[in-house]
Amino acid sequence: MTDNVDFITDIDVPQVADAEVAALVRAEVECRWPDGVSGLDEVVRYGLVPFGKMMGPWLVIRSSLAVGGEIAAVLPAAVALECVQVGAMMHDDIIDRDAHRRTKRAAHAVFGEPTAIVGGDGLFFHGFAALSECQEAGAPATRVARALAVLSRAGLRIGSAAIQEIRMSRGICSVETYLDMIREKSGALLWMACGVGATLGGADDSATKALSQYSDQLGIAYQIRDDLMAYDGTRAGKPNISDVRNGRPTLPVLLAHDRAPREQQRRIERLLADTASPAEERHVAMSELVHAFDGVQAARDVSHSHVQMAAAALESLPPTDHRNALAELATPGRLV
Repeated sequence: MTDNVDFITDIDVPQVADAEVAALVRAEVECRWPDGVSGLDEVVRYGLVPFGKMMGPWLVIRSSLAVGGEIAAVLPAAVALECVQVGAMMHDDIIDRDAHRRTKRAAHAVFGEPTAIVGGDGLFFHGFAALSECQEAGAPATRVARALAVLSRAGLRIGSAAIQEIRMSRGICSVETYLDMIREKSGALLWMACGVGATLGGADDSATKALSQYSDQLGIAYQIRDDLMAYDGTRAGKPNISDVRNGRPTLPVLLAHDRAPREQQRRIERLLADTASPAEERHVAMSELVHAFDGVQAARDVSHSHVQMAAAALESLPPTDHRNALAELATPGRLV
C-alpha cells in the first residue's frame, strides 16, 4: 500500500472532488503495478491501465464518506474494488468472445485465454489482499472483516446471476425475469462497492439499507444503459454486436418482442437462436426490429424509473455533499 497520507490530509473532505478521488486511486494502482512489471503483475496492470470510469472505487469512497468514514481508511478498498471488477471483466471477455475492452484489445486477445484466466484470478486475490490492508490504514478490524464478507457475498450473487444469464441465452424470457436477473448481477456489482464503503465507514442499519436499495436500483438502470448502447449509436466498452452474437435477450429486445406482432416476434426469436449467420448481419436485423417496435425508448423509460428509485433511496441518509454526489449519479441525465 502506498503512502498517500500527506495528499489525503490536504484534501477538504466535505468538498473532495471526483478528480481528487480518481487521482488517489490511480496513484495507488500505479505504485502497486508500475510500468514494466512482469509475469502475473504484467497481466494485472494490462487490465487496470489505462483506467476506465472507476465507478466501483468512486462508490466505495463516496459511500464511506456519506456515512462518516475517512478516505485514508477506505482507499485500499477502492483499489480492491477496481481489481475485482476488472478481473470479472477479463473473464467476461473470454466468455463473450469479445476481443476489445476499453478501446484496446482484451487481455485474452493479447496474452491468450489461459494467461487471461489466471490474470483475472490474480486480480480477485489482489482485491481481497488490498481490502485486508484497510486495517493497517485505520479501519477497525471488525469493520474490515464485515467488508470482506460483503465483498464475498456480493460476488456470489453476481456468479449466480451470471449462470442464470448464460442459461437464458438463445431464447426469450419475460421482462420481469430479466430485471430480476440484472438486479442480482449489476445491482450486486454496485452493492459490492457501496456495501464495502459503507461497512468500512461505520454505517448503521438504516444507512446500509438505503445504500443497498440505491445500488440495486442504480445497477438495474446502468445495465439497461449498457443494453441500449448496442442500439442507440453510443460507443460501448465492448463490441456492439456482442449481445446478439451471444444470443443474449437484453431489455430493448425483450420490450420490442412484447410489442411486435407474432411474425416479427418469431424473427426476433430466430435471430437470438441463430449461431450460423454472421453476427454483424444479425445485429443489423435485430437493430431494425428493436427500433421498429420502440424498444430503445421503452427501455430508456424503464431505466429512468429505476434511476428515480435509486435517488429516492438516499433520502434517509444525512444530507451531505457526499450524499449529493451519490444522488447526482442517479439522474437520467447521466444515462442519456
